[in-house]
Amino acid sequence: FFSVLMLCLPGFFVHAQAGKHIVVIDPAHGGEDSGVIGVSKVAEKDLTLAIATALKKELDKEGNLEVVLTRNSDKAPSLDDRKKSIAKMNPALVLSLHTNAGFGKNSSGFELYYPGFKGLEASPKGTKANQANAGQYLNDTVKLARLVQKNLDGLFPRKGRGLREAVVPLAEGLVVPVLTVELGFTTNPDEKKKLTSEKTQTEIAKALARSIKAFF
Repeated sequence: FFSVLMLCLPGFFVHAQAGKHIVVIDPAHGGEDSGVIGVSKVAEKDLTLAIATALKKELDKEGNLEVVLTRNSDKAPSLDDRKKSIAKMNPALVLSLHTNAGFGKNSSGFELYYPGFKGLEASPKGTKANQANAGQYLNDTVKLARLVQKNLDGLFPRKGRGLREAVVPLAEGLVVPVLTVELGFTTNPDEKKKLTSEKTQTEIAKALARSIKAFF
């Protein structure tokens, strides 16, 4: 489900080298928070970490990116700690990875969530600059979403469930582009089989990497 995630590296803080963009990849859940439990008891937290790790490997090949995972093991710092650390880094974008669950075995496909105007209302109101930037960050989030949608459509034809405006807990209080991707339904046996495949995980990582590289 699209829900509050937990992260792992409390106080992580990165200064980007000159000419590099900071990209934060957030593998949902971790530790005691397993997230969605799908077919054969596969846990969301394990799939998101595997795909995030593969995505970092792809993006690390780029000379203009500094890639940070919010967790690189089965741990779960608090949502507040995660947001504080992201705020200190001021990344160019944040991509939060999830898997989904349906009320039956037939639900399938990927979904994208962004905070939209609801997110703007929750953004810091301390300065006019923050407010001006908030609109640009919303545009950047939608730009990233369109790229992700295009590249995942290429990997999973006719499986896109659309881009949806929703409350994104990770984005609340932050003035940075934050996009949540629900990569598929682990309660669907066919999608669970794909999402647990190392080959498919690598293909997803490459599709997401293409999206992020095109964003810049």
